[in-house]
Amino acid sequence: MTASRLPVPPEAAPRSDLNPDLEPLTLSWDSCVPRALVHRNAVAEVLLTDARALSDGQFLLAAQWPRSYAASSTSDSGTASTERHDPMLAAETIRQVGLYICQKFLGAPSTSRPVIRSVGFQLDNSAEPVVGYGATDVVCRAELFDVRHVDDVLYPVALSVRLQFSACGREFGSAIGRVRVLSDKEYEMFRGPNAAATPVPGTAHERPSPTEVSVPSPGDVMLVRDPSGALLVAPADLRHPRYFDHPSDHVPGMVLLEGARQAACLAGASPGRLNGCHMHALRFTEWNSPAHVTCAPAEVGWTYRITQDGEPTATGTLSFATKP
Repeated sequence: MTASRLPVPPEAAPRSDLNPDLEPLTLSWDSCVPRALVHRNAVAEVLLTDARALSDGQFLLAAQWPRSYAASSTSDSGTASTERHDPMLAAETIRQVGLYICQKFLGAPSTSRPVIRSVGFQLDNSAEPVVGYGATDVVCRAELFDVRHVDDVLYPVALSVRLQFSACGREFGSAIGRVRVLSDKEYEMFRGPNAAATPVPGTAHERPSPTEVSVPSPGDVMLVRDPSGALLVAPADLRHPRYFDHPSDHVPGMVLLEGARQAACLAGASPGRLNGCHMHALRFTEWNSPAHVTCAPAEVGWTYRITQDGEPTATGTLSFATKP
């Protein structure tokens, strides 16, 4: 059972040169942060539980990765051996961290509209925590950089966040993301009439099987094939508890990222475990027009591109490890 407050592991503790008078620091994993600050409706979808501001744009945060988002790893003999958390939890964690820091610590008002412009992570599969009987307590060391201010705005209008993940006293990965903080008026200007669009009803297009894209159930499939064989981002379950925790006026970035991973599976990516990715959003991906996804092998890993009406909306890379 998790204690109400636990000491931060040594490798995640703040540097004494930055905080010479800081008392021993503790973080709590007992309850989640306010849902609205990470853009989640369900408490079960909130990963962050606590945070501490240090100095010079550094923070320590506590996150809990739930057991429900786990995937079996396979041994060399082909039999199930251990379970690891879904790697996409790293992307969701950096997403929530960026939103939370903007509003909790940097003064962005509740009416602001933080938008994720880029997100990515890299995991060390040999150091990742094994899923046990409960959730995994994760310590996140966050550092801000490339912070942008404008006159007459009291909070940053854009910033980047770099994270280091650790669990059980062991570092196992990193993540990076960039957030653009828009006012309500700015958001309305960017969205225009597209903000009123809703997902296009399902069609008779062929949908890959869960096995083809390495997901546990049909509702987790994010793609369809049109009559020409091209792949479109079209989630099977628009009420999926993880990807559609709340209604969205555009295709969520996490859906695009998972769709790209599934496209890589269909394009011939090895059945190895995803251990790294990056996505840069060029513009919003809308509901009211087909969003095509293409994926191709690169010198290291795979590259992917999301296009809509002939223009790219998101691009990025994926990498896979052959062993857990």
